[in-house]
Amino acid sequence: MPDLDPLESVAASGLVSASLIAALIPALVDTGVLSPRGAREIYENALLMIETQQSDDPSSKRIYEAARELIESHLRPE
Repeated sequence: MPDLDPLESVAASGLVSASLIAALIPALVDTGVLSPRGAREIYENALLMIETQQSDDPSSKRIYEAARELIESHLRPE
C-alpha cells in the first residue's frame, strides 16, 4: 500500500466504501435479494441521513452538496 498522508487515506477509504456500496445495491437487486423499491429506500434513507446530519460549517457545505447530488442521481428515473 502506498504511503499516504492522512487526507489521502481518508479519501481512499471513502472511495472504497462508496464503490462497494455502489456495486452492492444493484447486485442485490439483480439477484432478487433486494427489491427495486428496497434499493430506492436505501438511497432515500442515506439522503435523509446526510440532510439531518449536515453541519452548518460553511467549509463543509460543498462536500454535503456533492454527496446529496450523488445520492439524488440514484433516485432519478432512468
